[in-house]
Order: sequence, then C-alpha cells, then structure tokens
Amino acid sequence: MKKTQQGFTLIELMIVVAIIGILAAIAIPAYQDYTKRAKASELLSIASGAKASVADYIVTTGNLPTNATQAGFQDQTTAIVSGMAWANNRIEITGTAEVDNLVLRLTPSTTTAGAVTWTCTASGAPKLAPASCRQ
Repeated sequence: MKKTQQGFTLIELMIVVAIIGILAAIAIPAYQDYTKRAKASELLSIASGAKASVADYIVTTGNLPTNATQAGFQDQTTAIVSGMAWANNRIEITGTAEVDNLVLRLTPSTTTAGAVTWTCTASGAPKLAPASCRQ
C-alpha cells in the first residue's frame, strides 16, 4: 500500500513564513510613512482657522497683521502641532516629532480683485509635506 501525504512538509511551512516576512518588511514601513503623511496633512487643516482669521483681517484693514493676536488667532498645540505663530508676515505651523518636526509656512498675498491667496512652503521633512506645499 502506498501512504498518502497528509499536511504540509517542514520546507513548505518555512517558505510560507519567509514569504510572510518579506511582505511584512515591505508593508510596515510603507504604512508608517502613510500615517505620517496623513498627520502632516492634518497640520494644514489645523491652520485653516488661522488662515481665515488672517484673510479676514487683510480684507478688512488692507494690511498684514503685526502679530497673531491682531490677526485673530491663538497659538495652539496638539499631539502633532508644537506651535503656530504669525512670523515674518506668514503663518508658521510647526509639527511635533510625530511628523518629523515638519514646518509649514503659509504666506498670504492679495489679488487685484482684493482676494487673499496663500502660498505654502515646507521645511524639516519635505517628503511628508502635503502636495500643495512641495516645491
């Protein structure tokens, strides 16, 4: 009588474990990068309130504010924001170590029609910056 094989051999199991290890080695860093980018995009969302306050001030007075209080926003800190300030005629929002200390700079300008437009630049960890802030 011929005995039939039941189950997997040791080599087959070792190959499966190796394949799973390779996939995990690729997937885990990609996922970590994705979560950091998502958090970095949140910096831009958090700055939207400050952008609205500054734009309102510019439209109302025709001038740039001299400080954050005059612009109508407060410095705020969260799990991913270590600070937000009005400096050098722009909003600077600084991320924490969770987003590799990324700094987004939002610079206002006015059009001939009086509308306020924003230019975003990034430093610190440019690969994490939202697409609108990359040069």
